[in-house]
Amino acid sequence: MSDEKKVDEKESSAFMQFREILESLAIALFLAFLFKTFEVEAFVIPTGSMAPTLKGRHKDVECSECGYRFQTSASEEIDSSCNRRTGFRVVAGVCPQCGFTQYFGDEKPSLKNDKIAPSYTGDRILVSKMTFDQRELERWDVSVFRAPADPKVNFIKRIVGLPNENLRVQYGDIFVQPINPNAERRVAESGEHTERVERRSDVWTPDVNLAETNDVDHGFSEETWIDPNKPFEIARKNYKYLRQILQIVHDDDYVARKLRQVGWPERWTDDLVHQGSGKRAWRRFETNKGRGFAFVGALEDDLENASNLRLGAEADVSPVVQGDEKLYWLRYRHIVPSSKDWFYLADGKLPPDVERSGVVTNNPRLIDDFAAYNAGVSRRQASLGTSDAHGAHVSRFVEEWDRSNTDEFSQLAQTTIGTDGSSRVHVAKNPDGFGCNWVGDLAISCDLTFEQTQTKETGVLAFDLVKGGVTFRCSIVPKTGSITLSVPAVPEFEPKTISYDFTRKATYRFMFLNVDEEMRVVIDDEELAFPGEGGRYDLFTTTDDEQPAIIPRNRDPNARDLAPVAVGVNNVGVKMEHLKVLRDVYYIAAGRMLEDWDTSRFNDFNTARCDRLSLGEYVYLGDEDDMSKFMSSPRLWRGYGNTKSALLTQHSEQYVAFGDNSGFSLDSRLWSDGFVPHYVDRRYLIGKAFYVYWPHGWPLPVIKSPFWPNFSKMRHID
Repeated sequence: MSDEKKVDEKESSAFMQFREILESLAIALFLAFLFKTFEVEAFVIPTGSMAPTLKGRHKDVECSECGYRFQTSASEEIDSSCNRRTGFRVVAGVCPQCGFTQYFGDEKPSLKNDKIAPSYTGDRILVSKMTFDQRELERWDVSVFRAPADPKVNFIKRIVGLPNENLRVQYGDIFVQPINPNAERRVAESGEHTERVERRSDVWTPDVNLAETNDVDHGFSEETWIDPNKPFEIARKNYKYLRQILQIVHDDDYVARKLRQVGWPERWTDDLVHQGSGKRAWRRFETNKGRGFAFVGALEDDLENASNLRLGAEADVSPVVQGDEKLYWLRYRHIVPSSKDWFYLADGKLPPDVERSGVVTNNPRLIDDFAAYNAGVSRRQASLGTSDAHGAHVSRFVEEWDRSNTDEFSQLAQTTIGTDGSSRVHVAKNPDGFGCNWVGDLAISCDLTFEQTQTKETGVLAFDLVKGGVTFRCSIVPKTGSITLSVPAVPEFEPKTISYDFTRKATYRFMFLNVDEEMRVVIDDEELAFPGEGGRYDLFTTTDDEQPAIIPRNRDPNARDLAPVAVGVNNVGVKMEHLKVLRDVYYIAAGRMLEDWDTSRFNDFNTARCDRLSLGEYVYLGDEDDMSKFMSSPRLWRGYGNTKSALLTQHSEQYVAFGDNSGFSLDSRLWSDGFVPHYVDRRYLIGKAFYVYWPHGWPLPVIKSPFWPNFSKMRHID
């Protein structure tokens, strides 16, 4: 073979390799195009309307007082329309665990703790564009769609309303009712379809008790729109959705050391200790992985440093039924230090009024819809030096906010230098982040370990969740393996019992929920099935003209709700670790149509966050002390449980979309006007979000950009 031929073959071989690379690249690009166009597309979450399920631009920080890691929205730092900085900086956020307002840092170099907390971009998600071609949308699907007001903009929300139904938002829940099947035909014949849809979406009705009536005048004929044989029914969330929707109220593994040092009352308290008996039935223990409680079947002297402080309000913990007095109770009280409290507590001191009186005022309180994600403090700088009443130097940073600006979430920030002259910065809580809606849909979770040698045949472990003064109970008899759901004070509710083998392993991950008018039990991440209607008790809210509802939906909270979670035990050796209290999402009945009666009984801070405050006296919702006083005063709660109601109607191919972050979500409740409907038309749907493939990464030691994958937060989306 000649040398020339060998050269030609080499050149031909090199050309073929280059051609193969080009062809492979072209095919890969083509397949990627097809994949994006027809199968899967990647999106970045811009805002926090779906928090905590999905997060937009945010800060991910660890509380300096209790060590709990939480996230705070930073969406306002970037203008999403042009991706440029707005001039606002989020400088602080509120820990959902201990209530401390954590200062992140800003651009003032004289402060020693000037470490700017990075703002991470939102979750990057994958969206299946084929899912809705293969099956119908299901309620609670997380969907990406084109915004009805501007189809060039993509929104991501949860589908809560389906075609051909009336949807009512009330009591923080969603109720649905099929439209009369003849309504569409009659409306089409009358030619009034468009007008009816626009008007109906703007009707807001107060004081509608779904337990008593469906006959509410919304300006439309009931016989036209509502099938009398199809009453409103609550829309329940499957456990796979609840796993991501439930929000933390308290995680017992995290405790602020300074609170314990000064003797601040703990949230979980043995009844005997709380009553000052000098005895205890529940023993606190700590491990390198967290904290817990143990009951070993014998009373002990209270050797711990129990708080000598009293609470400003006392919960009703009287026995619900006969026999409760034989149980030894561990109860949760929602005790949240205020910004003023933390000004002193952060220095390891009691607030002067508490030290003087021995009373922690405005505590315990109702559990509300506070979300740490919404409680960030932001500012533009304009320094103004003053001194406060304690002689401490105060640097006030006043926000330069144009009142004509449509940014409703802009905030006024104030920082304070510590009284000891150190560079510690104190930040007051942002009023826009206050929770003011009472949440009664709660859950308790823990790791359960039974000491079989100390457990008797009659031994029982009871978990109580209180909502509106009614106690809902899950009772476990580990020796016989029975689990029973009951409503102790409501004999009309027939207890439901199943068997479960508690001898298979040592420790069980247990959860008891009272959500969407249903008691539910989950063990090792699997929901248990109870006979019949299981733990559903909404059957006992229906009524007629002569018979009052047994468990009315519109019941007010009372003093029992100041201790809404409890664990009672007798003759059972048990340990509980990683004890958590969680709450369900509270859907606020909010809209643009505010009638005259709204101004005196409702407040929405222009963002429709507050569902209802029916007050016996004036309460200023922008003041932390006033809000805390209201939430801890049962005498002010008359009518608080009977909330505002919103009614939306969907016809064929129309869907209602809400954000999980109900307090700060621009969704079907708010975008309806004369030109934009409240619903999403099916043609605007893009696909179903199914996976977070890149939550924000972690900075590498040398490279400060967040390049290292955050594997623990990569997850499937339900």
